[in-house]
Amino acid sequence: MLPSFQRNSCALVILLALVLSGCTALGPRTVPADRFDYNEAIADSSRQQMLLNLVRMQYWDFPSFLAVSSVITSYTYEGGAGISGDTGFNDPNADKLSANANIHYTERPTITYTPISGHEFIRRMLVPIPVRTLFAMAQSGWTVDLLLLTAIHRINDVENLSFATIPPPGEIELNSQRRRDLENAGRFQRVIHLLLTLEDEGVIEFQEQTDKKSRLPAMVISRHLNAKQRKQVREFRALLKLDPRYDVFRVTTRMTRRKPDEITIQSRSLLAIMAFISKGVDTPLEHQKKGWSANEPILNKKGRRIIPFHVRVARKRPEDAYLAVKYKGYWFYIDPRDRQSKRLFNYLLALFQLQAPAPDSSAPVVTLPAG
Repeated sequence: MLPSFQRNSCALVILLALVLSGCTALGPRTVPADRFDYNEAIADSSRQQMLLNLVRMQYWDFPSFLAVSSVITSYTYEGGAGISGDTGFNDPNADKLSANANIHYTERPTITYTPISGHEFIRRMLVPIPVRTLFAMAQSGWTVDLLLLTAIHRINDVENLSFATIPPPGEIELNSQRRRDLENAGRFQRVIHLLLTLEDEGVIEFQEQTDKKSRLPAMVISRHLNAKQRKQVREFRALLKLDPRYDVFRVTTRMTRRKPDEITIQSRSLLAIMAFISKGVDTPLEHQKKGWSANEPILNKKGRRIIPFHVRVARKRPEDAYLAVKYKGYWFYIDPRDRQSKRLFNYLLALFQLQAPAPDSSAPVVTLPAG
């Protein structure tokens, strides 16, 4: 049997070996946690950046975007162990044994940011969203009612609410213009409602062009209708002044020289959509009085918001917000129970991903150690 000194030495050596060997397994274990943590952090920061830009636009500031180009993380593990002891040859009780071990772990993340700017970015922000993209999203299963209410500017002569109306001089003219805007918004919302209802019931369908002369689809109206559908189709045709002789209408974006078998659908640009949605951002009364931000939200005759998006404002950060950003001393946030605003906000993020170009490699790059 080994002496107690030797037994204790062996036990400590085995213990230290197990501790140090465990460090070699830490690397693979960090991958799942770090991957999801960084993914969540980047996704959250992208959403906050978009919300902040919507708030900025309500203050007449131009939006600015910064892309995360790369995330590089290095891990360092350092460990050491030592054993020392004294033995008393004449007195076994005088044996002394001591051990020490240390493990040092370091994580050094480095994140690279690239501004999204330049000619290509501005061009994509100002070019209208392709009509094909909007209806492709609808045909892929997305519920795009809110998207069409904000992304489409005009269908034939029915115009949507303007996103940046210039007030005319004089109170009478201003009130008259507001009435016209509200009437336009009401008609446009009715057209979108009928369009989505009839499309959902299979009465209206958007099909690809067969002649391949145009990349835009064609709108087809069915003749096999019940009494309720016939009434809805008559109203739909009347609102858009569609020629009753035709059931197939080629989609075009031009207003002038429109043929009887064509329908004009003009979409908005990403910047215009953001400007339109930003009208749903509440701002503090003190900022409105100072002229820093836009006035109160646009309401219809029933006192309901016309913009299907609502960002609230508070002095203190709300605890249960779906998303919140701080700007000019106030917190702007989306209520977690506001499904409509959350849906529209996610549509906007999707459109931004489709429209925004890849970061320019020649643009300035900011690389920051995050550890």
